[in-house]
Amino acid sequence: MTKISTDLPAFRVRPAQPEEAGAFFAQTPEQNAQMGAIGCVRMDFGKSGTAFWHTWHPRGREELNSPEFKAELQQVVDTLRETVLKDLSSMRRFCYENGGKIPGGWSQNYGYVVETEHYEYCLRCNPVPGDYQAYLSCYDLNEQKINHAYQPLVGRVHFINGDAQQFTDAKKYLDCIREELPHEATAGFRFRTITQDPAVRKAVDDIVFDLYGEENLCSEEDYNLAPSEEMQMGGM
Repeated sequence: MTKISTDLPAFRVRPAQPEEAGAFFAQTPEQNAQMGAIGCVRMDFGKSGTAFWHTWHPRGREELNSPEFKAELQQVVDTLRETVLKDLSSMRRFCYENGGKIPGGWSQNYGYVVETEHYEYCLRCNPVPGDYQAYLSCYDLNEQKINHAYQPLVGRVHFINGDAQQFTDAKKYLDCIREELPHEATAGFRFRTITQDPAVRKAVDDIVFDLYGEENLCSEEDYNLAPSEEMQMGGM
């Protein structure tokens, strides 16, 4: 994985997994509230591929769009402007080098996640001319904790009809995947594992492997997330 770093304090950027796609697209007001959505920045590089036009679209309560959030959002965008958001050709190169393919959209989209102490930023890239090329969805992590009575989220599931559900119970989350995954093609079922608990992450993969008649050869220790495997982006 490509690593980009500076001497400034760093925040991490990681490629999205296909099951995380729901967080990168527009959702219902109820889903936005549950996820602590603040808003979305829509961006494009213009006809030349080198301009930078952007528009803010609110998705949550106005008080979530605080001065502290606005200052951090500016820092995140400014830093991403040095790489993936520099221009259209830079975006194409970044997506080619770093993966992050997610389903949805009329062309191949790519997702990248930036998580700071209080916020999560989900950058969806559409590196083709003639359309908006980037959408940065912003979420308040503290609001998510409040919505779930301080129970950490285990995972989320989404369906093609717009239905979605969030889980704080690992067993219920795994049971849902086990029940719905065989109908993925017809129901448009997508899941996003949020917890970093290696036992849960392995159990999810075990279900996927089993569906295709294969065995997951990774051990639970293999699911401990190592910071060195993630891209490093300079912060401000």
